[in-house]
Amino acid sequence: MALKEAILGLLSDGPMTGYEIKQFFRNVIKHFWSVSDGQLYPTLKKMHKEEVISLQVVRQDRTANKHVYSITEKGRRHFERWLREPVLKFEELKEPFVLKVFFFSKLSREEILWHLRFQLDLHARILEEFRGIRESYEDRVTAFQRLIGDVGLLYVEVRIVWIARMIDMVQKGLVDKMQSLYPQDMVQVGTRFLEEIFSEKPSREFRKWLRKVAPPESGSGGLPQEV
Repeated sequence: MALKEAILGLLSDGPMTGYEIKQFFRNVIKHFWSVSDGQLYPTLKKMHKEEVISLQVVRQDRTANKHVYSITEKGRRHFERWLREPVLKFEELKEPFVLKVFFFSKLSREEILWHLRFQLDLHARILEEFRGIRESYEDRVTAFQRLIGDVGLLYVEVRIVWIARMIDMVQKGLVDKMQSLYPQDMVQVGTRFLEEIFSEKPSREFRKWLRKVAPPESGSGGLPQEV
């Protein structure tokens, strides 16, 4: 976890208090990177000792003093060097629910459906939180930060489809018969669908299909218009 570099990246845009840094992790990126107080404040203390950040204590009469952190020149050099280095390792996704699904065959049908429906409701709430965060910070994020938001929304929506499909399979007793979410040739269809979504110029056939299935208020779903 590159907590040190994340803090330096935030401070490269300007000074922040420890509370402001904590709120960023808690409110903006909490669903893909969580940081506890027990991690954050000792890290800030260590970074100050390493002289990659400076600390200014702003005294206040009626409330606790503010601890304002700023990036130093040493810290800026460290951050820029880290930013330019390639990421050499693929990090595993450690998800308790996915691990639990791995052992679902040991549960009853009713227990499995209870877990799946609980997760479906949870993911629906998370999706709304993602949308709310995006709307709240829309005018304060960079283009690349907005792309991360897009991926977050897409990831949760795909998981909702996945969970809903498992519920359907369990209800119909198809899990042991099919042993997959869909026929193998649908993998190619799914891949092609994602290519169309991220394409700068989606095909005419895809646009035609999208107009047929998209809700009236969503229009073309934000895809580039044909010229």
